[in-house]
Amino acid sequence: MEENQKVFDEDVAVFTNMSLFPAERTVLRRLAPRIADLDMLDLGVGSGRTGWTYAPLVRRYVGVDYSPRMVEAAKQRLGGESNVELLVGDARDLTPIDGQFDFILFSFNAIDALPPDGRLQVLDQVRSKLRSDGLFQFSTHSLGTLPFDTHLPHSPRFAKMRTYRMYAKARELRYAYRIGKINRALDLEAARRRGWDVIPSMAHDFRIRDYYVDPEFQVGQLREHGFEVLTVIDNAGQEVTLPHDSRDSWFDYLCAPSAG
Repeated sequence: MEENQKVFDEDVAVFTNMSLFPAERTVLRRLAPRIADLDMLDLGVGSGRTGWTYAPLVRRYVGVDYSPRMVEAAKQRLGGESNVELLVGDARDLTPIDGQFDFILFSFNAIDALPPDGRLQVLDQVRSKLRSDGLFQFSTHSLGTLPFDTHLPHSPRFAKMRTYRMYAKARELRYAYRIGKINRALDLEAARRRGWDVIPSMAHDFRIRDYYVDPEFQVGQLREHGFEVLTVIDNAGQEVTLPHDSRDSWFDYLCAPSAG
């Protein structure tokens, strides 16, 4: 396994929240009038978070993940239905999957765990599996969130507890040290010229290296691989116009195949 893949396989128990994110709810509302007639491919399905909502609604649901333990967890939540198929597979090679799809989703920045050339392979594979009137939604970290904020928010629920404040202070100091080390290693000028960077991510105790991309560069990359970007959606579920000056940690991109 690749290093990032190993981390996901080890951390399967972390993924217990089955809620959609605001941007995903925004797209779901757009799909609602025809959702019962959609064939859906869910990439990086994880333990079944997005499938929890989508699988009962769509005509055909295929979930794929390169972590075997994630797929097993997804089967426990989503398996048993005649329209559901859950597979161990790699989004860089979708040829083993039969048919084409009306909606393809790659959620929760999972595409960012792949190396830069792997992302481009995914775009080409998705394009080949998407019907001419289909939609592709994925989320990816934004270069605009860098450098990272070194402040770690505290829980207001336990703010009056002395033991929690002591714990939170120690945790914040450790976090600030690690984030500061990452920030000092950044070459943001070079990253902005290039359009992207690959850096240690805060998720999974900094064991993941993630791709961060300038939104305008991402739109250009999608065009080069046969997609038209219909809308870009921020963390609050609001559609935005690029260039968009914000500290949002990621954006969702809703795309359609380009004409011709």
